[in-house]
Amino acid sequence: MTEFKRNQIITELGESLQAGDYGRFLSYFEENAVFELPFRVDGGILLKGLPEIRKHFESVAEDPMEKLIRIEEVMTKSYEGSEAVTVEYFTKGRLVSTGETFHIQSAIAIIRFGETGIVYYKDIPNTLGMAKRTGTLDQLAASWEK
Repeated sequence: MTEFKRNQIITELGESLQAGDYGRFLSYFEENAVFELPFRVDGGILLKGLPEIRKHFESVAEDPMEKLIRIEEVMTKSYEGSEAVTVEYFTKGRLVSTGETFHIQSAIAIIRFGETGIVYYKDIPNTLGMAKRTGTLDQLAASWEK
């Protein structure tokens, strides 16, 4: 895959996240892709294959935390490596409850591309930073106590 095509996909990944369109986000993954979330309270997860990855994003879309913020813009900055591309995501938005705005580096991803799409995606979200910035840290901590 060309560098131009990789950069185009990275831009469109950000646009998909901005729109909350996880179906579009997943359309850039190859069928046998691997999605990794290495840093989670309950341990990391490794999802293999598009059906498993899709199921994960269905639960993300239903997360109550998603309804507490309105994402207005997701920007990306990418760094080409020899085997993977590192992508920084920056999110601007506002709190639904107060209208207060926020701007934060929301995640870092390490992405490997195959011939037609993404074959490996390591997601390192800034969960605590986002929760603190958006005033939802207490709700997030309460969800971990279950």
